[in-house]
Amino acid sequence: YTGQATLLLEPIAPLEELEREADKRDMDSVAEFSSPSRRAERLAWRRVMRRIAPDAEVEYDASGAPYIKPSSTSADGTNIPYTHISVSHCRDVVAVALSNVRCGVDVERLDRNFERVAKRYITSEERQLCLEEWWLAAVWCAKETLYKIAGREGVDFRHDMTIEALDTTSHTIHCRGVVGERVELRYLMPDEEHIVVYLL
Repeated sequence: YTGQATLLLEPIAPLEELEREADKRDMDSVAEFSSPSRRAERLAWRRVMRRIAPDAEVEYDASGAPYIKPSSTSADGTNIPYTHISVSHCRDVVAVALSNVRCGVDVERLDRNFERVAKRYITSEERQLCLEEWWLAAVWCAKETLYKIAGREGVDFRHDMTIEALDTTSHTIHCRGVVGERVELRYLMPDEEHIVVYLL
């Protein structure tokens, strides 16, 4: 937490529990989903959002990414404390980033087989920056986060974004974003099974 930004991680509860606690807006948002896992993922992050900013109205852009409706106000007439949102989930955890500037987050399980798709998103130079087993997951998360920040379609994860350096002391990944801008992402490993990369 900071005054202007929040990052929340939460286990994905059973679907029955999430549906029981959901409000009408939540249920409307999953009406088109027949997959129980997709319903649970969306209801999980919306539950987190409802707890932090209960009056915020979340809508979805053409690519399906959520955003906070600019005119959202709380019950007392004041503005919602956050203007930007980014969400991510893996099989068992949901991550929600809320900020007053464009933000991004990605969470992944460390036991996912990133080697299988590595040639689609990581260069040999990026691979050499760190030889730890978690590095492939970190680069994937970093590029997913950069993609979310860019907010555009047709991005090539291998060529349009670059990981330039890793600082394990400050848990910072130094990057070049989609339009060549320098971006410093933060990462954390909340437990032995997950990694989260974010910009708030």
